Amino acid sequence: MPLRVGTRPIGLLAAESDNVDAGTLDAIAGLAALAVERTQLLEERRNAALTRQNEALKTTLLASIGHDLRTPLTAIRVGIENLRSRELPVAERDAQTELILAEVARLDRLFQNLLEMARLDAGAVTAERRRTHPSEIIEAARTQAAQALRAHHVVVDVDGETPVDVDPRLTATALGHVLENAAQHAPVATDIAVTARLQADGLHLSVRDHGPGIPEADLPHVFERFYRGADADRRPTGTGMGLWIARGVLAAQGGQIWADNPPGGGARVTMRVPVHDEHDLARYDK
Repeated sequence: MPLRVGTRPIGLLAAESDNVDAGTLDAIAGLAALAVERTQLLEERRNAALTRQNEALKTTLLASIGHDLRTPLTAIRVGIENLRSRELPVAERDAQTELILAEVARLDRLFQNLLEMARLDAGAVTAERRRTHPSEIIEAARTQAAQALRAHHVVVDVDGETPVDVDPRLTATALGHVLENAAQHAPVATDIAVTARLQADGLHLSVRDHGPGIPEADLPHVFERFYRGADADRRPTGTGMGLWIARGVLAAQGGQIWADNPPGGGARVTMRVPVHDEHDLARYDK
């Protein structure tokens, strides 16, 4: 029995028994054709939505990259032009040199983010676990975010030095992005607290700043790609990639990340990284 949508055949219905009359088969074929057509329409709708999403993502990416390239390149060009002046005082020359180096580091970080984003999209991020101390992960993350943290005081609180079996590179990368995000939102010269706790469900790493906190409307979206929040227009830095990358590299090793506004003000971002060696957790719980 042919399955038709209007006059267009889309398949065949075969019956193993001769005991079903033609009218019943025709009714069943009509229902099956409607189900197949509905499935095809839903698939086409999903594909169209994905296409629109990809186009919007490309547009956002180009706009974000254009903005974040133009600002440091302009600063570098102005700095080099200033250095060409022979009458520039030594102190001002040193300041211009520092500015250029800072903007070059900013460009390098932007390209690193783009590479990490491409690796996540390609599914090329895999976890390579090894035993490491939480303090080593924090130190590597601070080195990664050193440029952003230069105007802040980082307070580290590690509860014990039990080695854990995690991917130190991915964990430090995620923590570095969280530290950079905290530095962008926290007032200059304020403390940024980093804590490490080994709990029953894994290693918990938290970063708390003393900024304005995260608006309630932004909380469900802070880990989305290119999301910069309601105050993005008032902040000169930030691409909206950092926290999304942090979530992606944590997911590669089964980790999680979430944000909240703790009592006392500021914002807190917490990462949970599963610890591979359950014996360590058992010893710790005792």
